[in-house]
Amino acid sequence: MTAVTYFKRHRRSGIAIFCSIFAVLSMLFIFSPVAAMAAEAVDVCNPTSDNGCVNGILQDADKRPIAGATVKLSGKATAETTTAADGKWAFSVADDGDYMVTIDDAVAKEHGLKASSATVTIKKASFDKQRGVVRFDQAGANSSASGTSDSGESDNQSAKSGAGTSDSADSDTQSAKKSGSNIGKRIWQQLYSGIIFGLMLGLMSVGMNLVYGTTGLQSFSHGEQVTLGGLMAYVGTQILHMPVVASAIFAIVVGALTGLIQNEIVWGPLRRRHIGTMQQMIVTIGLSMALQYTFQFFFGGDIKGIVKSVPNSFQIGPITTDMPTLLSAAIAIVVIVGVTLFLYKTRLGRATRAVSDNAALAAASGINVDQVVRVVWILSCAMAALSGVLLGIYLNGISWNTGATLILLMFAAVTLGGLGTANGALIGSLVIGIVADMSSLVIPNDMRYASALAILIIVLLVRPQGIFGKQQRVG
Repeated sequence: MTAVTYFKRHRRSGIAIFCSIFAVLSMLFIFSPVAAMAAEAVDVCNPTSDNGCVNGILQDADKRPIAGATVKLSGKATAETTTAADGKWAFSVADDGDYMVTIDDAVAKEHGLKASSATVTIKKASFDKQRGVVRFDQAGANSSASGTSDSGESDNQSAKSGAGTSDSADSDTQSAKKSGSNIGKRIWQQLYSGIIFGLMLGLMSVGMNLVYGTTGLQSFSHGEQVTLGGLMAYVGTQILHMPVVASAIFAIVVGALTGLIQNEIVWGPLRRRHIGTMQQMIVTIGLSMALQYTFQFFFGGDIKGIVKSVPNSFQIGPITTDMPTLLSAAIAIVVIVGVTLFLYKTRLGRATRAVSDNAALAAASGINVDQVVRVVWILSCAMAALSGVLLGIYLNGISWNTGATLILLMFAAVTLGGLGTANGALIGSLVIGIVADMSSLVIPNDMRYASALAILIIVLLVRPQGIFGKQQRVG
């Protein structure tokens, strides 16, 4: 007797198992912290859309690191840390505003520093690209240490007295060249970020499109499967202290299990009772809301980091990246290629495409439609969980509503590529990801998703069936 057959015959036992898993998760997370800190000392800080950074390296006048010195942060929030052996210190801040960083006057005098305090301004609108860097070995305005921002703004220096007109012209020429170079680098960087984001969005959307193709259901709760994967990876690394790879496998297994449970307890019975896809879609909306607030109850409203360390970045031409980002992109590509080969090269994959084309005809030809749909739900939720893990590593954290913020982009991707077509979902995701990230070059960062949805509207006006969708006859 197979496990699936056993589960179908003992559905009450399956429900009891599900409740037991839920209870165990409750015991694990009920004591987890739920409040986000306005500022906290961290070993390393990487700016995201939800936090800015104030950091630096404390060095003496001869550029030698000062270890063990106390650094205090004050302003919109307060925090305190101690410099590491290499002089590094960092604070993560959740609110924008002016922050003052202070070291002891005795430390400044002992090491010949020109100031013992500095003030930097962090703007929330540019958290994901801004880092306030503070130095105490250079004098700035009002005898304070210099503070700069990685977002492209730098301290203005006074022109040297006696500089001639030619010097000013040379300076303007160099500034123009530097500005043009920075714009070019930013364009390449945004294009690269859009491709990475598009691949991860594709990993989510391909599974969602498979579900639609085989069942006709557009699931609003698919985003919560992404969130679940990221949170389970957080549980594995930070609570169960498992390696990242083991935590990712754990998250994928949990995601696949939830796909099986959903199909057997919810969607299977609804299909057998011939409940329409519109009514089922409303059920997915309710399930989405229930899961979101369940996640918030157990994990809190703050961002949960899957890994605490920030990897070293390096340059590939004009692009700045790091190894986890490249590995995440490679994993996404391998999985998507693997799913494509599964659909076109295996018997079950061909059966899946047959059900997607015409479920009634597939059933008449001897294909077990229920078995195919069950496999699709398991595969779809497992891919969503994997995408949540990769997204959490790429964005340096996952929160209770991460999937909810991406669900409209998933719908846009599958609709743009063509409903029910796996390859179309991938192409649509790449288009959405690139347009969303590139649009931040000319519009505010908070509006970048709106530009992607605008592209969707334009494409649907020209080609309603999407890029790879088949035009259907009406009437």
